Amino acid sequence: MKKQQFRVMLTGGGSGGPTTPLLGLVETLEEVEGISCEFLFLGTYRGPERSMVEDCGVPFQAIPAGKLRRYWDWRNLSDPFRVLAGFFAGVYHLLKFRPHVVMSAGSFASVPIAWASSMLRVPHLILQMDVRPGLANRLMKPFSDGVACYFESSFQIFEGVPQRKIVGPVVRKNILNADPKRAEQQFGLDPQRPLMTITGGGQGAGQLNRMVELWLQTWLVNWQVVHLTGKEHSGVSLEDPHYHPLEFIKNGMGDLLARSDLVITRAGMGILGELSVLAKDALVIPIAGTHQEDNARSLERLDSVYKPNPDLFSDPINEKWKSLHALEGDNLIWWSSGMKVGIQIKKDNISGDAEGKFDDFSIKKPIIKTIRI
Repeated sequence: MKKQQFRVMLTGGGSGGPTTPLLGLVETLEEVEGISCEFLFLGTYRGPERSMVEDCGVPFQAIPAGKLRRYWDWRNLSDPFRVLAGFFAGVYHLLKFRPHVVMSAGSFASVPIAWASSMLRVPHLILQMDVRPGLANRLMKPFSDGVACYFESSFQIFEGVPQRKIVGPVVRKNILNADPKRAEQQFGLDPQRPLMTITGGGQGAGQLNRMVELWLQTWLVNWQVVHLTGKEHSGVSLEDPHYHPLEFIKNGMGDLLARSDLVITRAGMGILGELSVLAKDALVIPIAGTHQEDNARSLERLDSVYKPNPDLFSDPINEKWKSLHALEGDNLIWWSSGMKVGIQIKKDNISGDAEGKFDDFSIKKPIIKTIRI
């Protein structure tokens, strides 16, 4: 039986957040029976997405990308021209590649492509992972034909989009097929020691890095620590065989998370979706006043995360806990113990969506006492 040919354009980048779920969709679509997919990814010139995409064998083209900042920056003067250049680049690639559909997961690089696809009448779909849509997805909304959301509360924000659907965490095969033993070999881990992984995303997180400086020597008494600092940050200046500072992991992140006994992370839905699938204990520290705080509060309402009582973090290190609160602000730390979600994968002839919602969580006994923080 001859397979139906299907061309898919993917847009996003600037960080790994919008890129990873789109690559998960690529892997799912490649397994859908009856169709043969050809892909093209449009991203930024300087972001990490090029290497991520090309490592998956997906053709990549960089396009100009501007950013709408809500604060003064000299680049605000040139970025409107970058956006316009991105629009014309999008028109060029759309006419050349002739996709059946364009898929975006946020990122300002996607916005002019959405406008161009609407002008050329190419269907455009948004993957909305966070509870509160970012500015890029809000700008694309009037020009989109469909949106897939992680949360029902996002639906009302996308009212007017013709097709709306709830999907579960869209993760890559390296999460679904993760192997803790591979992580021990790749990162030189001690099989006998519990592992703590600290990640602030592809760009790193300065405040999380400062937290590591406060706590690292205490953690290393009982733990081994993999610290993903981000490309613009450095790790703690400490020589210890159980401390592994890394800027960025291109391959093996799924194995590392599977091997981890505790993950300290920001509250982007990309990483939280992966932790949900792997049912991992996590300390979730959202950025105050952002969509990440909305994510954490929504998960709290679903009983998947909860705020720990600071009294649980007792002496002799209570002062360090207070210092951490001073860095992050009050009431912005959630504890997730055994975060677990039931995922049902449903493949259809078009999208191969991963269906499921953040329900059916099982809360295990907290291990706060064990981690000694």
